[in-house]
Amino acid sequence: MKFTKYILTVVLFHCFMFAYADTKDGMLDSLDARLQKNYELGVPNSENLEILKKLYDLTKISDAYLALEYAGQALQLSITENDKNLQAYWSEALADIYFEQKVFYLAMEHYFQAYSIYLTEGESVKSAYALLKYGDTYFIQNVEDVAMSNYEKADSIFRFFSCDDGHASAMDRIGKVELNRYQYDKAMTFFNDALTISQNIKNQTLVAETYRYMASVYDQNEEYEKEDQCLNNAIIKYRLAGDRYEMAKTYYILGEMHVKNENYNEAVMMFTRAGNIFQVFGTITYVAAVNNRLGRLSFIKGDTEKAKKKAMEALSLADANQWLAEKAEALLLLADINHSRKKADSAYYYLSRFTVVNDSLHEAKRAESFSELQVSITTKEKEKELAIYEQTLQKNKIMTTVIVIIAVLVGLFMLYVFYNSRKVKKVNSLLTNKNEEINRQKDEILQQKEIVDKANAEISLRNAEIEEINQSITSSINYAARIQKASLPDVGFIKKHFSDGFVYFYPREAVSGDFYWFSEVKIQRPPSLFRRKGIDEDETSKLIVAVIDCTGHGVPGAFMSMLGDALMNQIINIQKITEPDLILNELHKLVRVMLQQETTENNDGMDAAVCVIDKAAHKLSFAGAKNPLILIQNGKIEKINGDHNSIGGIQKEDRRIFTRHEFDISVPTTFYIYSDGYQDQFGGPLGRKLMAKRFREILTENVDKPFDFQEKHLRKTFLDWRGEHIQMDDTTIVGVKIS
Repeated sequence: MKFTKYILTVVLFHCFMFAYADTKDGMLDSLDARLQKNYELGVPNSENLEILKKLYDLTKISDAYLALEYAGQALQLSITENDKNLQAYWSEALADIYFEQKVFYLAMEHYFQAYSIYLTEGESVKSAYALLKYGDTYFIQNVEDVAMSNYEKADSIFRFFSCDDGHASAMDRIGKVELNRYQYDKAMTFFNDALTISQNIKNQTLVAETYRYMASVYDQNEEYEKEDQCLNNAIIKYRLAGDRYEMAKTYYILGEMHVKNENYNEAVMMFTRAGNIFQVFGTITYVAAVNNRLGRLSFIKGDTEKAKKKAMEALSLADANQWLAEKAEALLLLADINHSRKKADSAYYYLSRFTVVNDSLHEAKRAESFSELQVSITTKEKEKELAIYEQTLQKNKIMTTVIVIIAVLVGLFMLYVFYNSRKVKKVNSLLTNKNEEINRQKDEILQQKEIVDKANAEISLRNAEIEEINQSITSSINYAARIQKASLPDVGFIKKHFSDGFVYFYPREAVSGDFYWFSEVKIQRPPSLFRRKGIDEDETSKLIVAVIDCTGHGVPGAFMSMLGDALMNQIINIQKITEPDLILNELHKLVRVMLQQETTENNDGMDAAVCVIDKAAHKLSFAGAKNPLILIQNGKIEKINGDHNSIGGIQKEDRRIFTRHEFDISVPTTFYIYSDGYQDQFGGPLGRKLMAKRFREILTENVDKPFDFQEKHLRKTFLDWRGEHIQMDDTTIVGVKIS
């Protein structure tokens, strides 16, 4: 009986989905036809603006390009009517779509325009909401200080006008900035304030949004039970608010959380619910992502046929729309499926395609990082413009760029039509040529055979040349590997200066982008009348231990690692800089100078962990650029995070300053520093990442054992986990015991 009811519910839901989709498409066509007829008949703009609002609402989630077209038309009509409030409204609507499409500079311009108009018209609360969204364009591009400034400015307006909804929204955004800065306690304080306000005014959407932000804090701290509770609370509130789209996004986040905790049945249920709703709304980006997740879960459960079906559906959507991340995910899943079926050729085919797409994805991220750099360069100018505008509000007005935007959109549309017409002509021409080829096919077969024979001979010759070149390249790389290995410090340094320790160094290829670095630096002590000559030393020493992970791996990574090694020697052994934070500050400065990053597009850098041990003072100092320190004293295990900035790369702030952490080592102390290659390795029975939490457990479960044993255990565990998967990155771990 229960099963029958479940089937009936599923059937009714899908009937509703199809009915909704048909109704929505019919409504869209009807409204669009009505709008075009109104234009021909010269119907008043007020009626057309109402139709455009309905068309925008129908398309803003499922078809961004159509939504942009309707919003652009509405903005033009608002300008014609000289209705300033409507101009601001439609500028904000355009900005919302640009923001979702990640065209941030256009989103920024239109939010700024909406803010300016609202301010001019005395709509202070509306201007504050526009300012929040304007701040979001900076936050999404990691310009956190400017985002925070705009959030706080908007919040002051909300509080002045007693706008609780706006005040709660501002608190959420300020908390989001603190979360991004790893200030979890501060972030949770702001989220709790926002939650209290939202609950008091019974704004279910704001309550749900705050619960999702709180879930992000719990996710970062790996408190998954609390995260699950927050996300379920958010779903309930979104349901009460009637916001099914945000419900679907929350189901998706819940699915990701259950995957982390290996609750696969729960994950399937959450992803399925999310996918059904996304299908209704026509958000095919999320549909592709859901298919990838469901495919991976089916593969984990052993249902490779279903996994393949879902992966192919995701690949089809991603390939058609050039979504590189989901395309790479689908190709990797298909490679794993074929590998598990012992279909080596198919597995290699999909793995090769995955490698190409993954490289394109990395290039796209580098381009996005460069775009962020361009935005960060213009940030101060934009903020100065905002300040000047507010001070001279009655004297200056911002000129609209809507005509240009519409012209660009029309131009793009005309290019699209022209391109399609050329494609049709090309197809027709190809069909004609094909018919001619069929008529003379018999005569060409003999000619083709001759061509194939010649081609085979040419291929054989080229293969021999390629093999010779390959041998030469391999020989050169192996020679480079010997040079790099010789440049690494002697592991005996640890045995000489500490009670015990090990170095786990396992490059992905012959040469490595990781390297470890040791040094003993003699420090001249200041003169003293109380020091006895021959008894007290005139100098002391500091021991420096570092692990550095450079951008890339293989030959490019090796070039960076050799540069890093030379710069560390310059900073520590020649310049005698022995404080870890100052070492990282100087290393960042020299990398940017050596790679000319102020004037070029080069964005390479390093993640690093540096420890300085002063045995005489019983002190250990640590500083990290993204990479952490694991410290163990009296049986207590503590993880100390490095700063979230890398060495080199994009410079948004005026100066990059790293944080020094100091520890008393008068008691027996063990510490570990490492790169992220070990924890990011795919493998295990489910083909997933090993993850940071599991890595820390592997690292510390044998902390009382001899370090030779620990190093062998780490190596064996890594190889067992990796299995037949390719190694993803270089891996380096240094462990040291001080007693």
